[in-house]
Amino acid sequence: MWSARILNSTIDPQWIGTHLHDHYGVAGSCTLHARGTHDTYRLHHAEQTTFFRVYRAGLRSRSDVTYEVDVLRHAASHGVPVAAPLARTDGEWITPIDAPEGERYAVLFAAAPGVSVDAESATAEHIIAYGQSIARFHEAMARFPGADRRGLASAELIDRPLRWLSPHVATRPDWRDTLDRIVTPLRARLEGPMGAACPRGVCHGDLHGGNAHWSADGVVTLFDFDECGHGWLAYDLAAFHWMAERAGQLDAWWPLLLEGYASVRPLSNAEGEVLPWFVLARHLWQLGYDAWDNRFSGQAAAEADITRVLQSLEAHAEAMIR
Repeated sequence: MWSARILNSTIDPQWIGTHLHDHYGVAGSCTLHARGTHDTYRLHHAEQTTFFRVYRAGLRSRSDVTYEVDVLRHAASHGVPVAAPLARTDGEWITPIDAPEGERYAVLFAAAPGVSVDAESATAEHIIAYGQSIARFHEAMARFPGADRRGLASAELIDRPLRWLSPHVATRPDWRDTLDRIVTPLRARLEGPMGAACPRGVCHGDLHGGNAHWSADGVVTLFDFDECGHGWLAYDLAAFHWMAERAGQLDAWWPLLLEGYASVRPLSNAEGEVLPWFVLARHLWQLGYDAWDNRFSGQAAAEADITRVLQSLEAHAEAMIR
C-alpha cells in the first residue's frame, strides 16, 4: 500500500464547529464557506456571523499569520473599519491544527457588514469611499511597530509568481520569452530609482473590490489581509485597477478611486509615474497565483488560466514596453 502525501485536506465543518464552541465560546451552524487560497468556514451564531480561516499548510508560517493578526488589531485600534480577528477564550489568537498534510494555522474573524465594493450596484459614492478607506488604512499603519517583519516588494511581487509559473513555462518557450520581455523592465523600474522614490508602508496587498464591503451607512470595511506586508503604498491601488479592468469598469471607477484616495492621502509625483508599473506587477502576480492555485484543478485548467491572464499581462505591457 502506498503512503500518499496530501496537498490540502478538507476539514469537517462539524468538527470545526465543535472546536469553536470549546475554544472560542461560540456555538452555531458551521459550514465550509469557500475554498480559495485558504479554507474559510462560516459560523452563524446568536444572530451573528463569524469566519474561521484555516491557512494552507506550508503557504503561511506562524509568523506570517501573527503579522496579519497584529496588522488588523492595530488598524482596528486606530479606527479603521476592518474584519478584526477574535481571540480564543484563553486569550490566544492563532489555533494550530494537525492536518494530514502538516500543521495548519487558523484564525477566527468578525464578518464585514454589507456587500462587495465591486458589486454591479456600486455607485460613485461607494468607490470614492473605498479609496478613502484605503488611504486611511495606510495612514493608520504608519504608526505600526515592526512593519517590515513581512515584506511585499519585488521578492513577493515578481520572484514568487515566477516560481509558481516555472513548472508551466519549462515546456512553453513562448511563455518564457514573453515573461522575460516583460519582467526585465518591470524589475528595473521597481528596484531602481523610480521604485525607491515611492513611499512604503504596510499594504493590504489584495485590495480588489471583493475584499471590501460597503454598508448602507456608507462605511467601507476591509478584510482578507492574507497578502499584507511592507511594500509600496501605491501597489494597493493596483489590485483595484486590475479588478476594474476585468469588470469593464476601469474608465468609470478608476478616477473615482483615485479621487477618494487623494482626498485623504495625495499621491506623490513619483507614485503617479510608477503606478502603471505596479498595475503590471499585479497582473504578473495574478498570473503566478493562477498557476499555483490550479495545482488543485489540473494542468488543463492551469494552462487555460495562464493563457487568459498572460494575454491581459501582454496587453497592459504593450504601451509601456517598447
